[in-house]
Amino acid sequence: MASSTTMNISTLICAIIVALLIKTNEISAASQTYDSTCSCLSLNGSVCMHYSCKTTVSISCFASVSRVELPDGSSKSVSHLQIGDRVRVNKNHTYEPVIAFIHAKQHGLFDFLQITTRSLLSNSTSVLLVSPDHLVFDFDSNIARFAGKFLVGDRLQFIENEQTVPGEIISIKLIKAQGYYAPLTPSGTIVVDGVVSSNYATVSNHALAHFFMGAYRWWVNVVGSPSPSEKVHWLVDVMQYIEGMIRWCGAEIWSGYEVYDGVFQVSSIVM
Repeated sequence: MASSTTMNISTLICAIIVALLIKTNEISAASQTYDSTCSCLSLNGSVCMHYSCKTTVSISCFASVSRVELPDGSSKSVSHLQIGDRVRVNKNHTYEPVIAFIHAKQHGLFDFLQITTRSLLSNSTSVLLVSPDHLVFDFDSNIARFAGKFLVGDRLQFIENEQTVPGEIISIKLIKAQGYYAPLTPSGTIVVDGVVSSNYATVSNHALAHFFMGAYRWWVNVVGSPSPSEKVHWLVDVMQYIEGMIRWCGAEIWSGYEVYDGVFQVSSIVM
């Protein structure tokens, strides 16, 4: 009986310690003024190995330091892109002009997922800084998915030697980085840090998002590109309102899309 009582007390003490460690990880994540609240899913001793997070603000798209490829083979950070610059948009060595920025902000720190991928062709690695709600193309399904729904071991579409190869995700971290930019191209796609990405976020269906943004692309072609701003253009707001009305009417049943729920998982948080 005494042995059983001692074992129960030891189990209780261990449970309390684990609970405190998890709570400590929650507080340490919040103390960095992230827009995301995280809790630990798995511990290795006192070190958290896997976090589940939820964000309330997810507007950052690509970080300022994210790079795109130009026709001459050189690269440029998205923060230095100009309207009219031609950037790579797919595996077919296709380059299209940046016709606008859906939104952009030069200063300030914002939440990003730091997704590190490794090419299964050459073992080279690439780092993509993207907001959790942004659409990135999955290698195996060829479907654009929310960046926040990818897990370690999943495979992105990685451009290497003029072909699309599987880029295996080897780590996903939550970090803060300077500025954000959301370039818009005619096709609605763009290759950022070697990874094939959509121009769009929030709604899971890339084709549907591209369809709704057609009115804005027409406006840009007729009127010209507005100055980059942290606020989206009023016409984009109108398109989002129409999309919301369709969703409210239950059209998601046949259109096959969902709105990002803010939930994502990371392997570590950069303090």
